[in-house]
Parts: sequence; structure tokens; C-alpha cells
Amino acid sequence: MGVVQRQGIKNTIIIYTGIVIGFISLLIVQPAFLSKSEIGLTRLLLAFSSLFSSVFSISISNITIRYFPHFKNPENKHNGYFGFILLFPLAGSIIGCTLLYLFKDFLILHYSKDSKIFSEYFYYTFLLSFFITLILAFNSYCGGLLKTTVPSFLNDIFTRVLFIVLILLYAFGLLSFHQFIISFILSYGVQAILTFAYIWYYGHPGLSINWGRVREIGFSKIIRYGLVLTVTAITSVSLKFIDMIMIGHYKGEENVGVYSIAAFIATIIETPLNSLERIAHSKIAHFYAGNNLKEIKDIYFKSSRYLMLIGGLLTVLVIINVKDVLGLLPNNYTSGIGVTIVISLGAFINMATGVNYPIIFNSGKYYWGSIFVFILLVSSVILNSFLIPVCGIMGAAIATGISSVIYNLLKYFYIWYQFKMQPFDQKSLLIFVLIMISFGINYLLPQLTNPYLNIVLHSACISGLYLISTYCLKIVPEFHQYIPFIGKKHK
Repeated sequence: MGVVQRQGIKNTIIIYTGIVIGFISLLIVQPAFLSKSEIGLTRLLLAFSSLFSSVFSISISNITIRYFPHFKNPENKHNGYFGFILLFPLAGSIIGCTLLYLFKDFLILHYSKDSKIFSEYFYYTFLLSFFITLILAFNSYCGGLLKTTVPSFLNDIFTRVLFIVLILLYAFGLLSFHQFIISFILSYGVQAILTFAYIWYYGHPGLSINWGRVREIGFSKIIRYGLVLTVTAITSVSLKFIDMIMIGHYKGEENVGVYSIAAFIATIIETPLNSLERIAHSKIAHFYAGNNLKEIKDIYFKSSRYLMLIGGLLTVLVIINVKDVLGLLPNNYTSGIGVTIVISLGAFINMATGVNYPIIFNSGKYYWGSIFVFILLVSSVILNSFLIPVCGIMGAAIATGISSVIYNLLKYFYIWYQFKMQPFDQKSLLIFVLIMISFGINYLLPQLTNPYLNIVLHSACISGLYLISTYCLKIVPEFHQYIPFIGKKHK
């Protein structure tokens, strides 16, 4: 088994373990020991710092993917590339923090009314942004060396477990709230230090930059490339956090806390898509290089069917159980029920349209992908600005759902027009009908007073019906051979 395959398997295990830990943290530990405002404050600090760090890093991750192979030379400590990439977060952080300081009054003013606690802790975003920027730089260097397992572990498991520990220390009175927030920020500093130590021990880093090699490649060319992709990076990060940032501005930290938990439940639906896209990216790029559009079409078609089928079941399970799940949380999070339902529907549409993102961004028309992402950001900002003041967190959910539909329609019609590909057929309609029937049958099932038993009963009945119907209708007959006992008949 090759290095890339081993790293891929390990990273997949780490990612899914991290998702489980995140689920425990956000849906069990945080609601039990933190108030809605306290949860909202940590989300706002992380949202702002992630956005700022996308600027401070000057897209060092993309620069490393493209240019590190030109520096790579273990015997020569990779021509001091590690020292070279350190220039970006250091210079970016100095410039970025200076600009933040100059505009701090303007930013704080927008949050002083409804998010007073965040206004008090705004200055801590400077330090957290710097830590996240360093982590981005260090992780990109590890990626260039194909040593991604440890950085993935630190990012997806270590920091989440450490956050749970900090919450428990605060809950049992061993930390004050101020100390808890400081420790939360410093946990990212610990991650940066551990990643640096890993690189220093295993990565053969060199701090003495081979400027001759830099000039040979073209320093201005590297900077220009980084600045162009910084715009895309800012857009991508903004999309991830724009709803929470704007809720904090209009409705305060408490609503951010409710929204973050309700939205997190819906993101479970898209997990299979995120995993599949990591694999599809390299495959589609390879097929483009060989001008093999037939294989790309096959990936697009199958990904849509599989993801629509899986996403349909997950969407049904999330929506029919969200009332019970949120009802189990302390401090009453049931106001987030509508948020989960709307974002779940947007997530399902994203799943049903398949791996359209890699098809566009790996083609010669990749710039259209950036245009669509920019349209998505603009529509999201406009919709959030209009809907949040009127509808609160439900407005943010509707804005997210509408933006997702617009974005996926743009990609769908562009691929259909440009590449003459579209992934839907009669079985897609069959899956949709199956989803609707599942919702209908759920309302015929008895509602038990015990929420745990109610979740188990409805989930088991709907899942059983869904899977049996999938088999009987032969929606994915190519997988029948893997079904225990029955599979042998299909060989």
C-alpha cells in the first residue's frame, strides 16, 4: 500500500473520529455546562479568527501545493522552504493586526449593543488569528511532505478533546470564565507548538532560505498567486461563518449559540459528500489530464445517485428526530428546530447534485467556480442582512438554504451546458419518491412520550423501510453482492 493510500485511510479514520467527538462536544457537553451566550462567544471568536487568518496566511496552503515541489530536496533541507513559508504568516499577521487595530472601533461598535461579551473579548481574536495562521502554514508544510496524519489528529481530535476538558474544568469551578476563554485561545497555540515540534523532528526543516531558488521560480509570481487565491480563501471561509457572524451582529451571542448547535446537526448530512470529494478531486484531475470525459461523467452520475440515496435517508432521520434531540438538551434549544430542518434541506440538495465542485475546479474553466463561489457569498450576505433582522436565526437558516440552492443550480446548469453532463435519471425520481413516502410513514407511527424510545422506534422503522425499498426497487443493484447472505445470489 502506497504512502498516499495509507495517509488517506488514517485521515479518514481521524476525520470520522473527530466528527463523533465534535458531536459529543457540541450536542452533549457544551449545552450541559455552558450557557447559550458562552457557546455563542466561543463560536464568534473562532468565526472571526478563522476569517482573519484566511487573510493573514496569504493563501500559504495553496502556495505550498503549487510551489513546494520546486523546493523539495531533503538533503538540502528543502532549500529552506520552511523558513520561507514562515514569512507569510508573520508578515500577514503584522499587517492584518495593524489594520484590525485601526478599524477596531468600527467592528466593536457593530457588536456592542447585542453582543456585549464579544465586544469585551474582541482583542483576543488577534492572538487566536495568529495561532490559526501558524497552524495553516505548518499544516501546509506537512502536506507537502505527505505527513498529514499527525496534523489531522491534532486538528480534528486533540483540540476538540482539549476543549471538552477545558469546559469540564470551568464547570467544576477550577477555571473562571475569563481563564476558560484564555485557555480556549491558548489551546490553538498548543496545537501550533506541537505541529512545529513534529515538523522539527521529522520534517528536516531549514530556516536558511535559498533565495536563489526563490528568484529562479519568481518571488513576485509566488506572491501574485498567493494574493489571487487569498480572495477565494476569504470567500470560502466567509461562507462557513458568515451566518454566525451576522447573527452575532443582529441578535447577540445567545442566538449564535442556539444556531451553531441546530446547524451542526444538519451538517452531519453532508459528511459523505466531504469524504467523497477528497477522493474525487484527484481522480477527476487525472481523467481531465487524459481527456477522459467518459470517466468523469460516470463519477458525476454515480456520485449523484449514491449521495442522493444516502443524503435522503440522513435528511429524513435528522428531520423526524430533531425535535426530540433538541428537546433533550438543557436550557431549551427547541427554538432551533426550524433551523435544522431548513439547513438539512439545503444540505440534501448539495448532496443530490453530486461531486460538481471538482468537475468545475479541475477543468480549464476553473475560474467559473470562483465566480459561482463569489455569487454565493454575495447572495448569502444580502439574504442574511435582510432576513436575520426580521426572522432571527430562522432567517439565517433560510438565507443559507436559498444560497445553497442558487449555488448548486449554477453549477448544475453550467456543467450541463459546458460539458453536456447531467446526473439525474428515472432512479433519481424514484429516490425522491422514496424520501417523500418515508416522511409520510413517519407521521403514521405512534409518538412515544419517552424521547429516547421515540428516536429509536422512528429511526429503526424508517431506516428499515428505506433500505428494503432500495433493495427491492434495485436503485443501486451493483451493491447487492455485498449484502450478507443475500449477496451471493447476485454474484
